[in-house]
Amino acid sequence: MSIKELLFSFQGRIGRKVFWIWNAVYYLMIVGFAVGMNTLFPAQAHLILPVFLIFVLIPDLAITAKRWHDRGKSSWWLLMNLPLVIGRMTVPVGESAAAGPASTLQMVSSLAALVCGAWILVECGFLKGQSGDNQYGAEPK
Repeated sequence: MSIKELLFSFQGRIGRKVFWIWNAVYYLMIVGFAVGMNTLFPAQAHLILPVFLIFVLIPDLAITAKRWHDRGKSSWWLLMNLPLVIGRMTVPVGESAAAGPASTLQMVSSLAALVCGAWILVECGFLKGQSGDNQYGAEPK
């Protein structure tokens, strides 16, 4: 599978190793970008970070879809990512973080993100995919 197919196609299957490598790179990119923006542009970081998150959203969803496929589940399971995306977009950054305690909406979205994230982590990160070919393609090597 080419890098283009891996990052932008919602077809096929990947194993846990590729999923974990992508997530390590993905979260290192997010943390690095957030730290860099907070350092270089502290007043605008809360506006710039969501743009970056949208930029890396498609590759993240494509990789996660392939992992769901490896588990024998459809791409509809990507809807579990919705609370994660909303949670990432509403997390205060920089000066906004010092504004005060979290609102009820932020706490509820954080709890939903935690539950969905834990489920995705277990299903996609720890559980083995289906053995042999399935309706989404050949078993990853």
